[in-house]
Order: sequence, then C-alpha cells, then structure tokens
Amino acid sequence: MLWTVIKRITREALRAPDGDLRDGALKAGIACLNAGKLDDARRHFSEALAAAPGNFDALFHLGLTEARSGHLDAAQQLLEAARARRDDAGVHNALGNIHRLRGQLDAAVAGYRRALELDGEHIAALVNLGLSLRDQGDPEQALPILEHALRLAPDHVDALFNTALASIDTGASEAAYVLLGRVLELDADHAEAHTQRGFLLLRRGDFAAGWREYAWRMRAPDWGAQAQYSYPHWQGESLSGKSVLVRAEQGLGDQIMFASCLPEVLSQARHTVIECDPRLAGLFARSFPAAAVYRYRVSGEPDWLPEQAPDFQVHGGSLPGVLRNRTADFPRHRGYLVPDPARVAAWRARLAALGPGLNIGIAWRGGTPRTRQAARSLTLDTLLPILSLPQANFVSLQYDPSSDEITTQRVRHGVTIHEWPQKIADMDETAALVASLDLVITVCTTVAHMSGALAKTAWVMVPVVAEWRYLERGVTIPWYPALRLFRQQRRGEWSDVIAAVHAELQDWAGTPGARTRDA
Repeated sequence: MLWTVIKRITREALRAPDGDLRDGALKAGIACLNAGKLDDARRHFSEALAAAPGNFDALFHLGLTEARSGHLDAAQQLLEAARARRDDAGVHNALGNIHRLRGQLDAAVAGYRRALELDGEHIAALVNLGLSLRDQGDPEQALPILEHALRLAPDHVDALFNTALASIDTGASEAAYVLLGRVLELDADHAEAHTQRGFLLLRRGDFAAGWREYAWRMRAPDWGAQAQYSYPHWQGESLSGKSVLVRAEQGLGDQIMFASCLPEVLSQARHTVIECDPRLAGLFARSFPAAAVYRYRVSGEPDWLPEQAPDFQVHGGSLPGVLRNRTADFPRHRGYLVPDPARVAAWRARLAALGPGLNIGIAWRGGTPRTRQAARSLTLDTLLPILSLPQANFVSLQYDPSSDEITTQRVRHGVTIHEWPQKIADMDETAALVASLDLVITVCTTVAHMSGALAKTAWVMVPVVAEWRYLERGVTIPWYPALRLFRQQRRGEWSDVIAAVHAELQDWAGTPGARTRDA
C-alpha cells in the first residue's frame, strides 16, 4: 500500500500553475511528474523556484516530486514552506499523506481534517481521511466520510476501494464485494481490488477462486521493487528432474504459513532453493535439510546466485494456488518446522526453574497501524482473568517493547509475566521457546503461525472480522491443525473471548495429561 499512497500524493494534487514567466517550467515539470520522470520534474520545478523564490506552485509541486521520490523530509519541508505562503487544502492533504507514509496516523488525520475545513468537498482529503480512520481501527467513523465522497464522485475509484476496505472491517463483506466489483468495472486491472476480492473469497473457504484473485497481488504497485527474473513461473508442471527457486514474499507470518507447502515441493523437485527472511534462515535450513536455504536480500545480487539457474521460480504465496485449492488439499500435519534441540533443552531447563504449574506463552498485540493493529490487539488488563490463574507461569512472547506494561501488571495486580526479550529476538530462539511451553495463548500475530507450524497447542483470540487466513467461522483452520480459535462476537469487545479462554484454561490446567496435548 505504501507505493499507492506515494502515487496518490501526486495524482490527487496536481494543478495548473498560475504566474507568468514560471509557466513554462511549471508546466514542463507537471508533464514530467505525470510521466514519472522525477529527475526531470525536479529540475523544472527547481528552475521555476529559482526564477521566483517562494513561489507557491513551485514549492508545492517540488514537494510532491520529492514525496514521490521517497524523500519525505525534503518533501515535508517544501510543503510546509508552501503552506506558509497559502493555507491551501491541497497542501494540507499532501502533508497528511506524508504523515501517513511515516505511520503518523494522528498527524495525518489532523492534516486531512484541516484540508476539509478549507474545502469541504475536497475528494482526496475525504478519501484519505476515511482510509486513515479505518487504519486507526474506527471503520464505523470512516464509512460516512467515504460515502460522502462517493455522493460527490460516484465513480471515484479510490473512494470506492477505500469504502470497500472499511466495509470489510465492519463485517459487511457482501457490500464490500459489490464495491470491489464496481472498482473493477471502472479499472479492470486494479490489482489491489482483485487482491482484496481474493481475500474475501479465501475467508469464505473458496480457495480455488480466491487464489486466482490473490495472484493479482504480484501486479500491485508495492511489488514494483521486487527483482524480476527470467526463469519460468511454476504453474504446477511436473518437477521431476527439475530445480525450483521458492522466492520470499511478505512478512514473517506469511512466510511461515506458506512454508507448509514446501514439503510437497521438496518431494517432487530434484533440487529446491528457498529464499526467506534472514530471521528464518536457520530455522528453515534445519526444517528443510534437502533444500538450499538463503537469506532474502532487499537489494543487490541474491545470495543464491552461485546456484545453477533454476528451471522454475515461484513466490511462496503462489504455492497454495497450485497445491491448496480444496480443504482436502491441506495435510493434517504434526509440524513442519524443527526447532534446535539444544535450545529447546535450554529453555525447558529455564522454564522448569520457574516452579510448578503450566508454562504458558502469551502474546497480546499484533500487527501494525497499517495491518489492523487496533482490531488484533488487546491489553494486559483485559487478560487479567487469565493471568490470575494460580496454576500457571506466564511467559511473554511479545515481539515489541512491553517491559513497562509487564512491570505495571506486577505492581498493580501482583501478576508476574516472565520476559526474556533479548532471547526471543531471533526466530530460531522463539521457535525453541514455543516448543518448550505447555500452551500458547495469543492474538493473531506471528506467534500463532510459529505455534501452528511447530504443532504446538495454541489458542488464538480472533477478532470478529479476522484476517483472511482465519476464515469467517469455525474453531480451526486448515493451515494449522494444532490451533484452536476463540472468536470475538462484537468488535472491540473481548470479554466473551476472555471468559471462554479462562474457563477452558481452568479445565485444561486441572486435567491430567494436559502437557501432552500437542497435535
């Protein structure tokens, strides 16, 4: 989505220049900016600014150019200089986009609101405000704003698309599907609309149709930075006697989940090269010893280049489209990742030193502001009924800084949560710790994927509108037989989920043999 925001900064804001001697340079710069010739655009706008220092149009368009080039500090400085000369809705909207690119959603919302104070029918500001409110976890507030934008411009593609996203988050999946269909009527090649429609189909369990739409992700603007190779893309052809490169894509959780398809690839191909996030390299190398595992590099020549050119390439996220088109295609595996035995032994010794009781790992916050963190997260206060269980030792599996929260729980409530943040910064260490625990209780985050891939018994607290991989309903998902889902019934309300987990935990902790329940 980042590149889409960058493109929007310029697409929404371009305007005809005013002035006299500057017109030639400004018009030439705008033409270059429209054509994506950023260096030429920068040169023309700089010439206009040199001819008329402090000119609003030159500052504004040069700021847009720097934003599109990814030079956010320079862009903000130029746009703020333009704002000092004219309190303009377009400038506030562009500055809002700069803040959004930095993940500063509160500042972005303030910028869009100021733009709308100056121009209540500024379509771009309406669309961007709605999207940012949705990202803040408030799709109900976002929808009226986006619907207002659609009343002003019924065929505005961004307004339609963002309204679909907000509709998805409120649970109105059918309305979202219709809106995405309208986007595709207007722009048949809108890759993000296809991808979102794929997510809706996958959530319903319509895997065959869902993967076809999901394949459009490769055409989305954010994929432009991916290196392109000339090797044929694997579409399910026989791999007998062939070599295949499995390429890394997306985040840690995605790579762990898609790795569930690797055993089948390895069983068919003569040779398999696996590319993955550096944090997973050790774990993957141990888990798939027949493959050559290399760390993914964002730039420069890939580490696997000395290998012989493969017969096929396939992105990890494209493997399910070949191998998982029906629920029956998902194997009832007993874990496909293999933790380091020495590390597991060390963690078991450390956990044993905590004293009697179940050793339970917990993670309570997942995602980022752009990946629905608000919907996927809860607080330790909310977890108190679970954390107060006397027969358990709780261990933090939280990946982000949480020491202050943990200290607050100990001081206010006498609740102890053991934390070794330095020890679990590495995924191989995390895998060993998870494998050593009796149970994991988590929100939808990488910890859930890791637990499922290790076949560790894990209970996942799932928001009412879940990510596509968790499906629309059910207490299990085909990716990970060891996971049990506890689904939220009302958005923002976790009490029923906590009560259900608490009751199950009391029963589970008091049942002989609980420690041997891993799938």
